[in-house]
Amino acid sequence: GAGFSVICAAAIPDAGQRRAVMDELRQAGHEPIEIGVAEMHGFAGNLLALCDALGRQVIAMSDTAWASLTPGAKDALATHGNIVTAPIPTIERHGGGSVRGMIAEVFLPRGAAGGE
Repeated sequence: GAGFSVICAAAIPDAGQRRAVMDELRQAGHEPIEIGVAEMHGFAGNLLALCDALGRQVIAMSDTAWASLTPGAKDALATHGNIVTAPIPTIERHGGGSVRGMIAEVFLPRGAAGGE
């Protein structure tokens, strides 16, 4: 998302690499919002930052992901945009993914082939 990154730093086994990733995120202007392994398995890393029609950031995630987050992570995310959740237990249980995998990202410049 603009201004933030959700990361399960504990999933990076090497401490030096973990520190380097966190430093890179900060240098890129992103606030690292750390989630734990349980939150990662609760689909908290499968969110997607979008923009609404007015250009405001919206953070889309499943109900499962939202419920897995700590209050601190929820507060940190809420400072970066409006949180929108959806119940998708069947996809999470049987499809192996979550909200992020259900939404197509378009990276076209404005005005190019349908990008506006």
